Amino acid sequence: MNNSKILILTEGKSPDKSVIQNINEKFDIGGEIIWTKVGTVYAFYKLLKKEYEKTPYIEMASYIKTRYKSKISEDFLSSQISRIYLFFDYDIHSELDSEYDDLEKISEKIKEIEEISKFFANETEEGKLYLSFPMIEAYSKPVGVNFKYRKENFEELLKNFSNFKSKIKKETRNRGNAYINSKYLEIIKFYIENSKKLLDLKIEEIERIKVLEFENNLLKNNRKINVFSGIPIFLKEYFGMKKLNKILIEKSKKES
Repeated sequence: MNNSKILILTEGKSPDKSVIQNINEKFDIGGEIIWTKVGTVYAFYKLLKKEYEKTPYIEMASYIKTRYKSKISEDFLSSQISRIYLFFDYDIHSELDSEYDDLEKISEKIKEIEEISKFFANETEEGKLYLSFPMIEAYSKPVGVNFKYRKENFEELLKNFSNFKSKIKKETRNRGNAYINSKYLEIIKFYIENSKKLLDLKIEEIERIKVLEFENNLLKNNRKINVFSGIPIFLKEYFGMKKLNKILIEKSKKES
């Protein structure tokens, strides 16, 4: 019997778990999921750095089990964890204290998220981080615009990041997680088909670090980002583009 489990770290908001659980089920990602709420990725990384000051090596699954015991969905043996994934908001505005025109502060936070992303680069070691821009609600954005791409609809100013969640609720007419999850195929295909327009990258070229670099440059130079979900990036890296395309075609036929 395969007891392999996947440890997934999130900030802890309801949409995070709902979206990721649905994707796990629909795309048959192997392994039982263990959920852990750890707050923002920035706060989590700061705590982790303090631990590394005490010891040169941290076994991540053991650390999570001990440090976040009350915030884990169920108990597990560290040896059962085969992969660790982190799904978080880019959420850079929360680190700026409304200093949205302070280039020095923005550059400082950009450097921090780059460091974090480089650290969480391997799902079988410390874990692999997938960011959504500006936050997890980016997944629902295509639903709110009826799956029609218009450049201005996917540009989000830094000063408006804090209103993004309520904006998406309004655009989607507050339909809720069940409705959004039912549109998973259309959402994934939308982001794949429009990756060149949104990120100046063909979907085959998309990698976590490349996406972050694009968004960081856009933020630094224009105080805005282009809305993009971390979920399609995860699926592309998990399956590879050729296999993912095949899966999407097969699912589209079954559900049509």
